[in-house]
Amino acid sequence: MPELIKWFVALTSTLLAVSAAAQVAPPRPTPEQLEATFKEDQLGDEKCGIPRNAADDYRPTPAFDGQTRAPRVAGKQPYDVEVVASGLDRPFALAFLPSGRLLVTIRPGGMRTVDKDGRVSEPLAGVPLLKDPPRLGGMQDVILDARFSRNRTIYFSYVAAGTTANEMIGTIASAKLAKDEKSIDAVKVLREGKMIPRRIVQARDGTLLILAAEVASGGPNPQSLESLMGKVLRINTDGTIPKNNPYLKTASADPALYAIGFRDQQGAALHPKTGELWAVENEPRGGDELNIIRAGKNYGFPVISYGRENNGNLINGGKTSEAGMEQPSYFWTPSVALSGMIFYTGNKLPGWKNNIFIGGLSGLQVVRLEIKDDRVVAEEKLLRDRCRRFRDVRQGPDGLIYVITDDTNGEILRIRPQA
Repeated sequence: MPELIKWFVALTSTLLAVSAAAQVAPPRPTPEQLEATFKEDQLGDEKCGIPRNAADDYRPTPAFDGQTRAPRVAGKQPYDVEVVASGLDRPFALAFLPSGRLLVTIRPGGMRTVDKDGRVSEPLAGVPLLKDPPRLGGMQDVILDARFSRNRTIYFSYVAAGTTANEMIGTIASAKLAKDEKSIDAVKVLREGKMIPRRIVQARDGTLLILAAEVASGGPNPQSLESLMGKVLRINTDGTIPKNNPYLKTASADPALYAIGFRDQQGAALHPKTGELWAVENEPRGGDELNIIRAGKNYGFPVISYGRENNGNLINGGKTSEAGMEQPSYFWTPSVALSGMIFYTGNKLPGWKNNIFIGGLSGLQVVRLEIKDDRVVAEEKLLRDRCRRFRDVRQGPDGLIYVITDDTNGEILRIRPQA
């Protein structure tokens, strides 16, 4: 333990900034903070046991101060957690309907609503049926159109099995939700192909940004401009291609591409001030990333990575930087297996205003990040005592935070101010 602490201190005292943003790095962690971080990551929570990734001791050198292992803090916002609903079979995402109900996607197939008393509806009629969806596929995200109150339009994504072994076919679709909220109709496929469309975010200009994952631990699809795997896509709400997409003039590139070089991105949100897309990404084994997504940029996977392949081998010899490829704003080792993400902008939990909240799957936690000048300056791990995989995080219209657990008896939890 002492040797590791000394190594961390020596490392953080000698690293130089490699970008303009790095020149205003947050304060370096103290030895006491580093020791607390090490203990927390390695031991996990006594009640839940040691998270499966905790023993991973791979510690690649960060590119700049503050890129990983920000000081751990205990937030001053007191809160309680209550169960809104349970009995959901591996829920993936939720959206808040004006009626007060929650619209939830169920990964094995279908959608349901949940009323204010926690009653779960029958499956909605009209949702495409998925026969034996692949293990990493099934129903994925759902969001409401920005003008939902006028047009009743929703956007959703799902992944079905292809015609060959291990082939997955992803679909992004729109539909109209019936006024009684028991069915959808006018289903329209907006984009379909070999991809895993994890999340959908509607940008301020109305276009749809889609996080399309790659689950192979070594690529190579994320660097191919012909593949939709490991990309951020951008399309119009009718499925057409925006005229200012960055790869339209690149020969053989898919016109829907917006940014490339990712692995399994499972959470994203718009920055409340800038409107830029921020996203979190699961690397195969450690090296999970927080990125600011910008048009036409290459985020490196699998040429560069702060993680390893699932079998423990280094990815591309352990290379972590390359000219022309973006560095993550922040990365985690060991892996948290990041999922749904929000910027909290409500007033009910004022101590967390403008913080980022991210679900953790194998890490069994919700991560809270404090941000300053687009940099992570502090981190807190929440809900570890519940021993659950957290699939999605959303902010409700009531200003509270809602979290979905990933389980065959999945729950919707609500985080509210302490009574």
